[in-house]
Amino acid sequence: MASKPTLLVTTSTFPRWKGDSEPRFVYDLSRRLTETFNVVVLAPHAAGAKVDEMWDGMQVYRYRYAPTAWETLAYNGGISANLKQNRWNTLLLPLFFIGQWWALRKLLKTYPVDTLHAHWLIPQGLVAALALWGKTTKPTLICTSHGGDLFGLQDAISTRLKRWVVQRCQAVTVVSHAMLAPIQALAGANPPPVSVIPMGTDLQQTFIPNPQVSRAANQLLFVGRLVEKKGLPYLLHALQQLLPTHPDLQLVVAGSGTALVDLMQLSETLGISQHVTFLGRLEHSSLVRLYQTSTLAVFPFIQAADGDMEGLGLVMVEAMGCGCPVIASDLPAVRDVIRHAETGLLVEANNSNLLAGSIKALLNEPERGKQYSRNALYQTVHQFDWANSIQSYTLLLTSSTGR
Repeated sequence: MASKPTLLVTTSTFPRWKGDSEPRFVYDLSRRLTETFNVVVLAPHAAGAKVDEMWDGMQVYRYRYAPTAWETLAYNGGISANLKQNRWNTLLLPLFFIGQWWALRKLLKTYPVDTLHAHWLIPQGLVAALALWGKTTKPTLICTSHGGDLFGLQDAISTRLKRWVVQRCQAVTVVSHAMLAPIQALAGANPPPVSVIPMGTDLQQTFIPNPQVSRAANQLLFVGRLVEKKGLPYLLHALQQLLPTHPDLQLVVAGSGTALVDLMQLSETLGISQHVTFLGRLEHSSLVRLYQTSTLAVFPFIQAADGDMEGLGLVMVEAMGCGCPVIASDLPAVRDVIRHAETGLLVEANNSNLLAGSIKALLNEPERGKQYSRNALYQTVHQFDWANSIQSYTLLLTSSTGR
């Protein structure tokens, strides 16, 4: 039997340990690819994480880039948010790049890598392209952009670096159709093949409806990192408008991030703190229960000041998979997930008045929300279940190895 090709995955977002609440889509994708590949993962180290381990069939390495107490650039909201929260973290950037580059070079010598899959153009794509630069024999380089790297980082230097990375890839994937034109414009005259392949969600066993539990009558749910582009202040303002007519309304916020303190202060200022519960980040099992029991899931995404915005928004898919009606901002990538007035409601971004109106409409017409949910169930399973994403990624990655 022929040996499996080796896939080396680089990422700055990966669970640090079992049960970690960090986003796990790179983990889920990589784990499912072990059926076809020998998967090696390179991610940044953080306090409490193992430097290397075999995990669910993947060999995982976590590179050091500073003393443990200072390894604070990745995780807990992401690199961009951590830089905004504490400008001293900027001093870690050179160490982060060097640590990743050094570890990647070492792994390229240790393993017979057929394909190098870098998640995010910067930093992983850039480091991968630099590590392969000048090599006569090198693996295929495939980059996946998740949105923040493409829509954010719009300064001239970052744009040139992203263009340099894309032009050195043998293939690029993006997670929504809204990202196609920007990535193609970035690539220039001779772009590599670009595919739209969304990250998947477990819609067969995890994010599923539960007819055994009842939905609350007045519970709004927000799930996501507490950073600017998630737009939570607009939902807080909308809640303030709704309380005079819906005094029992409660908002549950599942997520953490650099804006937590500001958001808690805003809820106090608006006089709605008794109606808002900040739960922090939750494990999948707890999230599923919230999706299955909340009245509505609301995602008021916006475009951040630096241009960053949602690349896809899998939290919407998770909610829809659990049968929870969804309201979200009408941003380009969101339209890949929600068909307005068919599988959910789209609302103009940055507008708490319209958001409040849409929430009120579904609170007052629960059967309408249920119909949207029924429509959404078929679409989400058909389009976003991991089975579909894995099939597309396996085809792309196996064709790149030549095996």
